[in-house]
Amino acid sequence: MSVCADSIITPQVGCSQERGTAVFTRFTCFAILTLVYLVPATPVQAEDWFLRFWSGVARDTKRRNCWHKPFEVPDREAVRAPISVMISNGWRRQNMLSEHHFDPETGKLNEAGYTKIRWILSEPPQSRRTIFVHVGRDAQETASRVDQVQQLALQLVPQGPLPPVMVTNIPRDLGQPASDVNSIMQKYDSSIPAPRLPSGGSTFGQGG
Repeated sequence: MSVCADSIITPQVGCSQERGTAVFTRFTCFAILTLVYLVPATPVQAEDWFLRFWSGVARDTKRRNCWHKPFEVPDREAVRAPISVMISNGWRRQNMLSEHHFDPETGKLNEAGYTKIRWILSEPPQSRRTIFVHVGRDAQETASRVDQVQQLALQLVPQGPLPPVMVTNIPRDLGQPASDVNSIMQKYDSSIPAPRLPSGGSTFGQGG
């Protein structure tokens, strides 16, 4: 029995010694590596490392404290960007001259086109006084339209910089010719009943 006990206890003691040796070896390696890293460093390098470390700590602390303020402006700009695009597209359509503003036979500016250009050059804000000309059936027709618009703009704005005249190919305005709108309004006015006074049974002006 004593032999068996010795044979059982001896391996356990050997395992404990091996674990202790392994831990000591790892600690020794770590200490050596630390000394190898720190010993060659000059006092200036050590001080620089110290300053970089604490500067990084201060920077990270400030970033955490100001979260999420630095990201609010880019987020707001990202939200407003589509709105700005829609506003610009709305002004482009509002200031666009389409086929309704040119005579279908001669290709010259008609009265509606003249009135439209005069409005563009006088009513909108200064930054929105760009004239857009819708493309014609071919390049020659488009160039003729642009030339007519530029000549009229030169007459209406004799001094200062001329307003930009740009060609656009956005879908044409779904409006109606001015002559059709005028005809509808005239028929509406002609159908208005004649004004008349209230009947005699009215109680206006009578006290209660």
